Amino acid sequence: MEQTFKEILASFKKNGMRITVQRKRLLALILKSPGMSPKELFYSAHKADSSIGRATVYRMVNSLQELGYIQRQHVTIEPQLRMQRSS
Repeated sequence: MEQTFKEILASFKKNGMRITVQRKRLLALILKSPGMSPKELFYSAHKADSSIGRATVYRMVNSLQELGYIQRQHVTIEPQLRMQRSS
């Protein structure tokens, strides 16, 4: 985990992104609990550090996505499947 943490911070620096205390805390939390949704991440991070806001969390998630470290998963409803199950 420590190596990944350092690698991501180096990638931020290389891409001209600021490395703040809040970003470090968020990154550590993401690496400890990789399955968290952004909403869950916000609640956990805000509980530990009230200076971390919702916008900070979402910007961090977007930055990690842009750099290729995480992938956003979308949930879609497919009407055909829903209709087949209700029959």
